[in-house]
Amino acid sequence: MICELALSTAMTCGRWNSTRGESEAAIYIAEQARKRWEEVKQTHSVGGSVASAVEELFDVASSAAEPNWNGYGAAAVSHDTYRHAYCFLDSLPLGLPVPSVGVEADGQLTFEWYRNPSRTLSVSVSADGDLHYAALIGLKKEYGTEIFIGDFPDRFVNLLRDLCA
Repeated sequence: MICELALSTAMTCGRWNSTRGESEAAIYIAEQARKRWEEVKQTHSVGGSVASAVEELFDVASSAAEPNWNGYGAAAVSHDTYRHAYCFLDSLPLGLPVPSVGVEADGQLTFEWYRNPSRTLSVSVSADGDLHYAALIGLKKEYGTEIFIGDFPDRFVNLLRDLCA
């Protein structure tokens, strides 16, 4: 079931899957941009680590696809959660570090960027597309919720830049 979802998600998700233009030229340009982006992501130097994170996401979601996956009554990862998590990972801008992937007992998928105990960012993805996050950057603590609408949130870009500084 997760495998079928992974394939359909990969085909419909991404930053180049739509255009604001309606002319044939606008649609053609958007499609060409999407194809070039896919080619860039396939390169080892750019896409290698993202590809391994996508694989990790699939493995983690598959291992938690059934209720009680942890033996303590954990909720299963839903199709919507997986889809939002995949699209979130796919929207990660080039040049930013790739997170590790995990799953929580409530069925949310998590992404964590960890540099050391005082420099970390954790983002949990819900079935509704909510991105619940907590960051510790030195003495600065930040937490909240962003709504995922297809683009990697600027807030997270700034937090990751601070985390890596």
